[in-house]
Amino acid sequence: MKKIFITGGSGFIGRALIDHLLLNGFKIHCYDLVKFNHSSKHFKFFKGNILEKEKINKAIRGCEIVIHLAASLGVLNTEQNNLECLDSNIFGTKNILEISVKNNIKKFIFASSSEIYGEQKKFPISEKAEPKFKSIYGLSKITAESYVKSFYQKYKMKYNIIRYFNVYGEGQRQDFVISKFTRNIKQNKNLKVYGDGKQIRSFCHVKDAVAGTLEIIRRAKSNTTYNVGNNLEPISMMKLAKKMVKISKKKIVIDKINFKNSDRIQEREIFKRIPDISKIIKDTKYKPKNTLESGIKSFYKKYGIK
Repeated sequence: MKKIFITGGSGFIGRALIDHLLLNGFKIHCYDLVKFNHSSKHFKFFKGNILEKEKINKAIRGCEIVIHLAASLGVLNTEQNNLECLDSNIFGTKNILEISVKNNIKKFIFASSSEIYGEQKKFPISEKAEPKFKSIYGLSKITAESYVKSFYQKYKMKYNIIRYFNVYGEGQRQDFVISKFTRNIKQNKNLKVYGDGKQIRSFCHVKDAVAGTLEIIRRAKSNTTYNVGNNLEPISMMKLAKKMVKISKKKIVIDKINFKNSDRIQEREIFKRIPDISKIIKDTKYKPKNTLESGIKSFYKKYGIK
């Protein structure tokens, strides 16, 4: 039974991933600032920051695989706290890598982001696309990716980089769009769509994201970068808002909001994001299964929206 060290395991993707890994026979060491309890005897929690080397070194002992999820994230948070974002996402990753080498970790899996692609001209976006990040967050992620690759070159520690595309699902923070729209619908408040609402996203349910991560652990080629997402239902923000209102069967008004009055900067906005997932499909058995409608209905069930 392999033992996995997961940073950021108390977060949205982390909790879902831990449940999935435990069901599939792994032991877990979860490292995070926020306490996370689990009933499994194969789960241990260690409290700490990814900038605290001694605590990391204690928590990682005996593990064979590292999944590094911990990061500063969120549009408003990372733009307002640039230094904290850079320190956590770059130097925190470097710390985990250094300690992984010292503890003879067999494979290092790094959670990156589709944010690194920025605004592209060719769609769907493949892993070969040139990074054109627009944000401090995107910069921090592509820099951390470079550290991962450099550690492989120097120490031969195998790795995979996962670029997640617009993951959503129950338990996600409320500053992400589907969570935000769900909360407003629950409270009978207007939905706010920024700009003209033509921004396109391809949403991936967290169940599919963690299934893709498990496939990468089990079957993916080492020292390779993979997009993990769902390319089947690209949708504009305006159509997403209308879809969510329709599914709710409520009379909710949708407002268009100027970027100046939002938590997003127009120059930083990415207007089209659709993943090419042919690489992970070819190398593993990954196939996204959850439709956007089923994912939204699952969200509504949790929130008590009939």
